[in-house]
Amino acid sequence: MRTIVKALVLPIAAFALASAGAVSTNVSKESKTDTVLISGYIHNPQPNSCQEVQVDCTPTNGATCMYNNGSSNFQVYRKASAAAPCNLQLFRPQ
Repeated sequence: MRTIVKALVLPIAAFALASAGAVSTNVSKESKTDTVLISGYIHNPQPNSCQEVQVDCTPTNGATCMYNNGSSNFQVYRKASAAAPCNLQLFRPQ
């Protein structure tokens, strides 16, 4: 009788623990993939214009942050202040 209980209960308990671990791991990955969009600026249509766009970029070093409007790619910039030109480069998060 004890052999039957061990044969049934141990695999069920192991499955329950593995399932709980998988669910908690998945939640952790979801929270890491949350992104925060910031305001960036692209030079569209003129090279000296500043069109505001929402992007997932950062001011720290990395690969150049690009924005695609559906037909063209634009490099994304930021402003030092509201009155400043949009000429400070933004980068993709690492």
